[in-house]
Amino acid sequence: MRVIVLLLVMAVSTQAQVYSPRVLLQGQPDPSDLTRFANGICARAKAVTPRARAEAIWRYFLTDGRFVAPGAWYHIAGWAYEEPMGEILDPLKLINSYGFGLCYQLAPVLAATWKAAGLEDARVWFLTGHTVAEVFYDGAYHHYDSDMLGYTTVGRGAAGQSVVASVRQLETDPSILLSKLKGPKEVDPALVDQPWYPADLRAGAIDGLAELFSTSADNSVFAFERAPAGYHPGFVLRPNERMIRYFHPERPGRFYLPYRFDGKSWTEFPREVAQYAIRTSDGPRSQKDDRNWGTGRLEYTPVLDNAPSQAIAVRSPFVIIDSEFKLEVALPGQSAVIELETSVDGGRSWLPAGLRRGPFTGAWKAEPAVLQSSAHGRRTAVSGRYSYLVRLKLSGGAQARSMTLSTHFQHNPRNLPALAPGQNQLVFASEPPLLQVAAPIEVTTAGENAVSHSGARFVSSGGQGYWLPDGAGPAEFVFRLAAQDGAPLSGFNVGGRFLDLSRGLAPDKLTAEVRSVPAFDSKGAAAAIAWSTSPTGPFQTIWSYAPAFSWKDGSVIDRTIRWPEVDRHVDAPGSREVYVRFSFRGLALDDIRLSLEAAPPAGGCPLQITQRWKENGVAKSALRTIAAGSRRDKYSVVTAVGAKVVNEALILECLPGKP
Repeated sequence: MRVIVLLLVMAVSTQAQVYSPRVLLQGQPDPSDLTRFANGICARAKAVTPRARAEAIWRYFLTDGRFVAPGAWYHIAGWAYEEPMGEILDPLKLINSYGFGLCYQLAPVLAATWKAAGLEDARVWFLTGHTVAEVFYDGAYHHYDSDMLGYTTVGRGAAGQSVVASVRQLETDPSILLSKLKGPKEVDPALVDQPWYPADLRAGAIDGLAELFSTSADNSVFAFERAPAGYHPGFVLRPNERMIRYFHPERPGRFYLPYRFDGKSWTEFPREVAQYAIRTSDGPRSQKDDRNWGTGRLEYTPVLDNAPSQAIAVRSPFVIIDSEFKLEVALPGQSAVIELETSVDGGRSWLPAGLRRGPFTGAWKAEPAVLQSSAHGRRTAVSGRYSYLVRLKLSGGAQARSMTLSTHFQHNPRNLPALAPGQNQLVFASEPPLLQVAAPIEVTTAGENAVSHSGARFVSSGGQGYWLPDGAGPAEFVFRLAAQDGAPLSGFNVGGRFLDLSRGLAPDKLTAEVRSVPAFDSKGAAAAIAWSTSPTGPFQTIWSYAPAFSWKDGSVIDRTIRWPEVDRHVDAPGSREVYVRFSFRGLALDDIRLSLEAAPPAGGCPLQITQRWKENGVAKSALRTIAAGSRRDKYSVVTAVGAKVVNEALILECLPGKP
């Protein structure tokens, strides 16, 4: 048994910090929070009615720059993937770290964003070969597809005055789609809103699209939430820490390269397709236009105390590519030794990152362990993560005079404030002081990290698996969460994914679709998540499984995939530790998400904002200093009217010293 104790202290307690600082153009959707993001999309489109809000969000995520002005998202396979869960489905991860993916990723993003915009409901359908979303308004569901760039209406009226069809209507009546055609490759423009499935239309494949829906026997709806919501892109800048985000890759070969684990070995996940000139070495760029990914760096110079052992936390709001450590050291004799180690499981296990023996004085570099090398990159001990610990160990009179941690990450550059010629209004904002730290629990080791567990067995195949009840009674896991040094908590977040396997279908991490597994009897299925401040209880229920649910439109669907994604927040002010219990019967459990929240030390420090760009090839920059403790500010950056403006980078730096 291991106890999950998380390092919540982000800096020396007497030093102030800056919490989730962000800079956007005025009116630019804020990707740090899904509700703000959704409302920002609608406000920019001046969308007020439910239908207008639904269509504004659909249009914002249109993928293919050949047919529409390039937007926030583009279509590419194989690059939005993180082990152990596989293809990314969390909307905020996809929006912030990636900005690209396939239909099975975009459909959950659409559904989650519609709900965040205040629409009554949204859901995801699996059509076997394509994943789509529909949104509920005006008493009915309506299907919009940002991946294939279209929606269609019922009847022969003008699109704007006609009802948008649902998936169920498209299943039963293929003519809803086909009646809009004037020919195999020509649509009647009076009957549709552009774009209307332009790639399918150009290929003469609208009949195939209609068949995708109308062959309904293999269509299934996800009856619960499809996407997890455990990721929060908040972060903290500490004194002597800065974040650089580039509008482009810092260098051509720098990107997050996903690796897949098949239970035995690791291999690159993206696949090259010579027929379409898809090369892994090109990185996750759009194949249809000039959109690409962005990279950045977190640079931190911590205060070292030259204790025999010191752990330093690094937390990134974006997926980590790799990192490096630069030190100035003094090793006076042969017995002097300096070691570096990294941990991605909260300090429960460590991997060596470098060792140097004396005598030696001067600059020394190290990096996390390289776990895998392949044709197009490498997987390090921190790749594909969002946080890690670095442990500095000194012995035999060794001294570390200074240390700089550089963490490279990947992000979606379309969320940055891109300057245009003329006057640009920018908005700065930061969050109320709050420290949030995730407990990195992989489902395969849930039993090892629990305070107690019983009645469960792990079933795996090909590098993916789940826990099943082992016997008539419920399976149960109890986890203890506490901050280092017993610091008081303000709350915590808990989540997980439960699986009804009665149809013999389980999630496939490689495709975000389904794979065949032995059917498991779900008769009498039950599950719950509960919490307590004591291992013996009493436990308060946070969530319980309700297999019978009402259908929003009154239309019952028997082709359901019942894999509820559950995410809940609990306020627990003043608690020193909490115990979280997962229990389930007749269901499987294949994901566990836990994180702590705590109030940080009082105070704030000034934030320096630097924006860099080029005007007609000449380097330019603008500097703005935000007063300590300020949470809102507005300012202007003026560029030359008529100039060719190329945006380069946005830099946020927490200035050292007291405000």
